Amino acid sequence: MAKSFEMYILLDLYGRLLTEKQFNIMDLYYNDDLSLGEIAAECGISRQGVHDAVKHCEKALADYEEKLGLLKAQRAYVEELRELKEQALDIFNECKRISMSRPIAEKTVVLLENLDSKLAEYEAEEISEEAAE
Repeated sequence: MAKSFEMYILLDLYGRLLTEKQFNIMDLYYNDDLSLGEIAAECGISRQGVHDAVKHCEKALADYEEKLGLLKAQRAYVEELRELKEQALDIFNECKRISMSRPIAEKTVVLLENLDSKLAEYEAEEISEEAAE
């Protein structure tokens, strides 16, 4: 079974909506990168049982996303932050062009720093999740 990057994120977002046993299996499979056989031995169930549980949980997590849309909303938020950053950069560049706009430029720098900080939070999550693949 190929592990999808999106499923890592969905597990982070919705994993606690699964039962404790389901979450444990998914955590071992996705976060600890154990094989189906290793998870079966640890949980005291068959390899086929682990396979079925993973497939069932993946479907449940996808259903949660379809109904609740947290990942979609998070991605929209990040895109909005990026657009705001582009607008702030345009303002800053315009201020540099007009020499009498130093106070606006200074405020724009603060805004850019805040946007960079927010974007860095999401980008750090994406990098660590990509590394987990």
